[in-house]
Amino acid sequence: MRLLRLSHGLAAGFAPSPPGIIVRRGFCSSRAHHDLASFTRRFFKLPSTPSPPSQHHHDLATFLSYAERISLAKASTVFVGTHYEYTVLQSLRRYALTLHRVGGRDDAGIDLVGTWHLPGREREQALRVLVQCKALKTKLGPNLVRELEGAFRQAPVGWRTGQTVGLLVSPREATKGVRDAMARSTYPLLWLMVERDGTLKQALWNAQTEELGLVPLGVETRYGAAGDDVESGSVSKEITLTWDGSDIPDMDQVERDLVQLEDRWVTSWGADLAAADKGELLSIVERVLPETHSGSWLDSTISDTDRRKVLEALHK
Repeated sequence: MRLLRLSHGLAAGFAPSPPGIIVRRGFCSSRAHHDLASFTRRFFKLPSTPSPPSQHHHDLATFLSYAERISLAKASTVFVGTHYEYTVLQSLRRYALTLHRVGGRDDAGIDLVGTWHLPGREREQALRVLVQCKALKTKLGPNLVRELEGAFRQAPVGWRTGQTVGLLVSPREATKGVRDAMARSTYPLLWLMVERDGTLKQALWNAQTEELGLVPLGVETRYGAAGDDVESGSVSKEITLTWDGSDIPDMDQVERDLVQLEDRWVTSWGADLAAADKGELLSIVERVLPETHSGSWLDSTISDTDRRKVLEALHK
């Protein structure tokens, strides 16, 4: 894999397959979206999940059921846009992004928000992410970049940090106007071309992302049988994001690792606690040890004196 610095000031990965060689590899298909538990979010100091824009659906499957129930036209703006947002939300889990739909009159054009749990940033250091999805057949111009820059200034609480990155996602390639605007921007921005079936085809990012530690980010080209027709010899191609040349653990794996760390911490207190008791324990630790963070808790750097204070408060 080679990382290229493009002439227009953006970076992208490029990994051509050797002539005559096809690497057959099944594309990742992360399961339906689900959320981190509220306790896990508190423990790792991740932003709270925003209120959903709809009470009728929360993922692609429930949206399709809802659309069928109300006879929503598949060509309508609402169907196309919502379907694409859920597709992006689900497909980007393979790159350690956990995303949530937002919306409303004051959404500043933001379609999805979430956190990006890249290697070394799986815990409280996870990047905050603002996403705008552009699924409709309209011209993709530099105005999209300006809109996303404005979204930084109106981001929800929990995403107004210096560790926030903006993503523009579309089923179309970035135009020269978009690329130039991204290169000029003072905000850390990425462009992802994600087709309507969730296949990633293009990834670009500007130099500002390096300030957030994204220097190891790259892409590789993957080849596989087109659709289910393995015997025909037809080949499909997509790209995948990598970290230091290796695959990024998907969000399913990140969630399992976070839960294991969380369970290890609870067990370290010598008690088998129910969910409500875990929340109480965490509240006590936050009150008694306000200057500490989850990293030091997990690394067992709490003194015996502080540990006794917490346990005494828990058993009162």
